[in-house]
Amino acid sequence: MSLKVKIRNSITFRITGWLFLVMTVLMILTFAVFRLVSGSILQKTIRGYLLSSVNENTNKIAFYQDREQADDNDLNDVYIRYKDGWLEIDDDFLDEINDVQSALYTSDGTMLYGKNPIARLMEKEAFTASRVYRYMAGGGDRYFVYDRKLNGTAMEDLWIRGVVPLWSEERQIEDIFRTSIFFVPVLLLAGIAGTYVTVRQSLMPVKRIEQTASEISRGTDLARRIEIGEVDAELCDLAEAFNGMLDRLERSFEAEQRFTSDASHELRTPMTVILTQTELALEKERQPEEYRRSLSVILRQGRRMHALIASMLDYTRIEMRPENYPLTDIDLSELADSTARDMALIRTQNITVTAQIQPGVRIRGNQLLLERALQNLIDNAYKYGKEEGHILVRLESKGCDKGSDKDSDKERNWGSDRKNDKDKNQGVILSVTDDGIGIPAEDQSRIFERFYRADSSRSSRNVFGAGLGLSMVRKIMEIHGGTVSVESLPLQGSTFCLVFPAESCLHK
Repeated sequence: MSLKVKIRNSITFRITGWLFLVMTVLMILTFAVFRLVSGSILQKTIRGYLLSSVNENTNKIAFYQDREQADDNDLNDVYIRYKDGWLEIDDDFLDEINDVQSALYTSDGTMLYGKNPIARLMEKEAFTASRVYRYMAGGGDRYFVYDRKLNGTAMEDLWIRGVVPLWSEERQIEDIFRTSIFFVPVLLLAGIAGTYVTVRQSLMPVKRIEQTASEISRGTDLARRIEIGEVDAELCDLAEAFNGMLDRLERSFEAEQRFTSDASHELRTPMTVILTQTELALEKERQPEEYRRSLSVILRQGRRMHALIASMLDYTRIEMRPENYPLTDIDLSELADSTARDMALIRTQNITVTAQIQPGVRIRGNQLLLERALQNLIDNAYKYGKEEGHILVRLESKGCDKGSDKDSDKERNWGSDRKNDKDKNQGVILSVTDDGIGIPAEDQSRIFERFYRADSSRSSRNVFGAGLGLSMVRKIMEIHGGTVSVESLPLQGSTFCLVFPAESCLHK
């Protein structure tokens, strides 16, 4: 055997041995991390289930002085004589959700109702308020226990004790762990064998690929690719596989960046409304009705944030799966009016928001997406508005109603002072107008591109954002079969128009 062949074999074995060592270490670390993380996550999850179930069950118990005062609509509810009245317990109190069982006790440990698998073992266990603790039963079975004291008339001496076992989830993790221990070494050996054959056949060209790949892994330029040149077909496939992997990795990083930017952009507006409304409510004593209005706005924005978070991941895939956002019958007038009123509470730079909303405009659309689109436009108007400026939200319907000529004349007169109604005589038009700094003509054709920011006069302002808002608006309008356009003059303001086709209108 020649010296060249010996060196090649030596390098082949070293590369294969190193790969085997790395994969083995990673496998061991993976199993170790899996055991640690899964145990911690499991306990947190089970504690959460227990707290949620017990807290929900506190709302399923009511006390009545007279049996006749109870709500008899649900015939399955349970009634228990207690003190000088009756306890009404909802029929779903006994439901086991995520293996959590609950029981109702008096303060002396007498169980009135419910289920507790270790009731006999815990007969002398004192109640502990507002703390989840572990209980070790016979045979090594472990449980989480949570005691919650009830409040309310004649219920001060009542407790709910929730119990959830840990053994079932722990055994599932052990089964997964044992199965993985059997299969992972087999997969590891198969991968090592395949790597050995590939490296042995393509050692020298692979060295060049290895060097390039190492440079890419050490740097931040994911756009770089492996230059393969004139090589054998097998090596060409290998290099193309590496390049394909890098393509996917680059797309994954870009998608993650877009996701982060989208989340930040979308959640900022409702959070600002909530904070502003809370500060407004707390800055001085107010009437109960004012507090109720503030809480109503906060609740609406909180629900909106919850919906945004829940659907953000789907929205990043909007181009591939628009079916995730079904179009339904929505009242666009109510949507535009409520959104404008909520956004008016921000009052950045003392900018005022007014609305001219044609009532009763209904279309087929997606409530969440259209709220996002309008919020983005108003948010941009705030960002690039002037001190003590104005924002006008306008909604009008053109050619959608099947009314009389008189009604059509009224409709045509609605908002007749608009600047940008040309070629838009059919459908529904939702527009946002501001008197801010405007947009240069050379930027107007590109502002709807993802991540695009206009000239330095706009970007130099104290405005935060990733340039995603208008691109989201354009994509939302594409889903609705409509268009978005802009008319703007520097230092005079901008008008953004959302035009929905006449086919999307719903007639009463």
